[in-house]
Amino acid sequence: MPTKGKGTMVWFTLAGLVAGYLLVHPFAMAAYILGPHHPFVSLGFSLFGRQMHLAFSRDMMAMAGAFSLMGGVVGFTFGAWYLQRERLARKELESQRRLAALETLHELMVTLAHHVRNANLVIGGFSAHLLKHLADSSLQDQLSRIQQASREIEAVIASLEDLTEISTTSYTSDGHARMIDLKKELEARLAAFQPPETGHET
Repeated sequence: MPTKGKGTMVWFTLAGLVAGYLLVHPFAMAAYILGPHHPFVSLGFSLFGRQMHLAFSRDMMAMAGAFSLMGGVVGFTFGAWYLQRERLARKELESQRRLAALETLHELMVTLAHHVRNANLVIGGFSAHLLKHLADSSLQDQLSRIQQASREIEAVIASLEDLTEISTTSYTSDGHARMIDLKKELEARLAAFQPPETGHET
């Protein structure tokens, strides 16, 4: 449990102990004198004053301690409930923030996908067309690299569009700059672009 949580539990428990001793115990003493066991007792401030004095006397320390302990248990229970409610509220707030960030990212990706994907289709389409009609091996190698880069761009866009959870990784060695971690997703998408290897019968 964090230090703040421990401090909260201590304060709730102490408040319960004090309330049990200073409030609940004297109230129980006053309620007892009003019960059916004392039908002929005349009510007045002097009677309640004597009861209050008796409540904090040495003879009643054991009962006062019991009420104080009961108040402490109640305070501890309320403290645990309060901390649990705070934790749930923080989780809910964090979930809302992550959802808002994800929605913003999706809106951004719709915009980027529209503009970047259209340009990427032109690049990939022309490079594929040239690759079919050029016999120069050095140019074919360069065009193949352009096509590979085009596939990588498409994989990044598709991965970001399908993103359901934001996970980040360090972009620089000092860890100050971070980026969305798409490594596994990109590897799977790029592997799908590769033509299957065909076996050779012997």
